[in-house]
Amino acid sequence: MDSDSDDNLVLHTLLSAAQDVIRQRGETSHREKKHRKYINRDQEAAHELLVCDYFALIVFMTFRNSKTVFVLVENYFYFFQLRWDARGKRGFTTIQKCTAALRQLGYGITADASDEYLKMSERTGRDCTYLFCEYVIELYRDIYLRHPTKSDVEQLYVAHEAKHGFPGMLGSIDCTHWEWANCPNAWRGQFTRGDHGVPTVILEAAVSNDLWFWHAFFGMAGSNNDLNVLHAEAPDMSYVVNGNEYKYGYYLGDGIYPKYATFVKSFSFPADEKRKLFKLAQESARKDVERAFGVLKQRWHIIKQPARTWDRAKLTTVLTVCVILHNMIIEEEGRAICSYIDNDALNPPAVIQVGSLTYFSRVLEIQNCETHHNLRHDLTEHIWGRQHQGEMTMKTKRMRAMITTRMQTVTTRRMRMRMMMMTTSSIVLRSVVVDLLGFMCVLVILGFKFLCF
Repeated sequence: MDSDSDDNLVLHTLLSAAQDVIRQRGETSHREKKHRKYINRDQEAAHELLVCDYFALIVFMTFRNSKTVFVLVENYFYFFQLRWDARGKRGFTTIQKCTAALRQLGYGITADASDEYLKMSERTGRDCTYLFCEYVIELYRDIYLRHPTKSDVEQLYVAHEAKHGFPGMLGSIDCTHWEWANCPNAWRGQFTRGDHGVPTVILEAAVSNDLWFWHAFFGMAGSNNDLNVLHAEAPDMSYVVNGNEYKYGYYLGDGIYPKYATFVKSFSFPADEKRKLFKLAQESARKDVERAFGVLKQRWHIIKQPARTWDRAKLTTVLTVCVILHNMIIEEEGRAICSYIDNDALNPPAVIQVGSLTYFSRVLEIQNCETHHNLRHDLTEHIWGRQHQGEMTMKTKRMRAMITTRMQTVTTRRMRMRMMMMTTSSIVLRSVVVDLLGFMCVLVILGFKFLCF
């Protein structure tokens, strides 16, 4: 019992001493209690200013996106809805968040640049951009980055043959590079190519004449060439060139692509006039993909400028949403060759299982080098015949124009002769009438004198 009382006394003494020390520190301390720093950004005034002055101009004229994008983003995703925090303070509206994301994508500005006008912090602006990209991909990828359906392929065949003179053409394929400024040091070797000198990431795309992206594969290291990032798919729809039938549509590519049945390349050293003409026609039609890359980078400056993120997946997300919005703008402007049909989406083509017998037979058909050469030869003959037919047509038109011009000249000359004859006859008639009048006057005068005498 004595030992227990002693222990309690010691504990009581220690506790009292500790309380005295804490009390003394509290009395002698002049430090103020730290509170969380809060910045009043006045989101409501920023929203009103945006709606009254700049919203319609920035979103619908500069970026030319449909209002449906913002409505669906607001309805389907909680982050972009208007919310109030625990203190009852109003947050950012859907318009402010979507505008902040589009300004970063379209102008290539940093996330903290939205603080000046939209009163939005750097973290919130960055979250708006990445979440906007993810949500747009989730909503619109199956529509604006779909694989060509049967009706799409038919329309592409007709449009490209009418524009470029290539039957069975699906589009052009090529690659472009996006500089990666914040590439990790461990990856700089594989993402840096000698001719660029800086880390880049490759975008491979297949584009039609209306600058619509039908295929976009992004994420390969910049040290790879176009051959190593080949992931295009060829729809199975036959067509006829120079009297021969072919099964798969093709893309126009440069010399680095393999000799497949789905690629048509120009001749490196054309030996005759036919091949020279084909080379000019192929290189002229293949500029569609270069034009599409230029329009994409000029419309979305975030791709034009070096990427600032460290995450490779975010790069893919940002570029994918830029391609989707690019296709959306083309459809809104009415320049798209193909239109989305719900029936085609409900009845997709049969998926070929990788490793099956059908898969290997399809691969052998596509990679057939002989088909590649035969197709290029038939296209060369087709372009030459079309050019020759066009020259004959032009000659016929010129002959018709010359004949018409000569007939008009002869008719004009005849009309002039008739006018001259009529003018001459009228002058002669006038002189005769004048002479008759003079003669009559003389007779009258003579008769008057005779009567007088």
